[in-house]
Amino acid sequence: MANIRDVAKLSGHSISTVSRVINDQGYVSDKTKQEIEAAMKQLNYHRNDLARALSLGKTYRVGVVLPYINHPYFQKLADAIINAAFSHDYQATFLQSNYNQDQEIYFLDMLKHHAFDGLIFTSRSISFEKIVEYQKYGPITCCEDTFDYPISSAFTDRKASFVDALQILKNEGYRHIGMTVSRSENTSQSALLTTRAYKEVFGEEINDKLLYRESRTMFDGITAAAQFLNCDKKLQVIFSNGDEIAAGAKRQLQEMHRQDVVVIGQENLPISFLMDFSTIDHRLTDIGEEAFKLLFQDEIIKKPIPAKFIRRGKLEDPRDYEDEIDKVLD
Repeated sequence: MANIRDVAKLSGHSISTVSRVINDQGYVSDKTKQEIEAAMKQLNYHRNDLARALSLGKTYRVGVVLPYINHPYFQKLADAIINAAFSHDYQATFLQSNYNQDQEIYFLDMLKHHAFDGLIFTSRSISFEKIVEYQKYGPITCCEDTFDYPISSAFTDRKASFVDALQILKNEGYRHIGMTVSRSENTSQSALLTTRAYKEVFGEEINDKLLYRESRTMFDGITAAAQFLNCDKKLQVIFSNGDEIAAGAKRQLQEMHRQDVVVIGQENLPISFLMDFSTIDHRLTDIGEEAFKLLFQDEIIKKPIPAKFIRRGKLEDPRDYEDEIDKVLD
């Protein structure tokens, strides 16, 4: 296998000049560059990226820790991070954790051993205290509120967004509400904030039979809708933790001839527009882009990004602003 010395010998230029061409650093005349590139091609020489990373102290890679890859929420967030990384000549590597704490610590150890220039946690099961322990090995950002912990983050105030939507429902006379959450309130900050928002608005804990936990797919939405109607024949609203789940719930409501029940999703995916139900847009694209940018700041920054309740179907308000999907159609 050819090395940089072979390229220098064949091209007739010094190793330092060849290095400048390989790494695109410093001035090299066009003629010299062409001669070196011709020698590289003749020798079938390819740059050793590992050696380059060691010499520069950078890998130009970031790790993106996410619990699931095949989930619309994390797909949208990851897509934004990838686009931001690409625009800055970085690669983003997906690190699936399945909310396994040992796995998440393993990813932190990868940062410790310089496998990445930084880590982005889209969601996590380990504590913020554990993440702080690894800050000395490289930058880490989170796509959720990190509160008083010294960890940079880009996030929406989820409780505020839930309270806003539930208050609208209450003001319009809705009282019989079923809710879906992704995990138990003991392990999920979002689930805990959902139930706390309900209590804040309605002044009481939600009926446990009207709270469907471990909701992740369209099929969970189908199951939840049937469970809620079996528990409360006067059900008025299904407040779900994602648009795909909301779509499943709406489909089941149609099968049960209960189109009168309002369905609310989250994240403003195209399916919420196509099936005409309201959704909470937590601005995942903006969060993903900001989370990547914050990796390379010299200070701890908390970047709040306001959510928006997009009213469709029975809740549609003509005074509401156009969302991104409406703008595309216009």
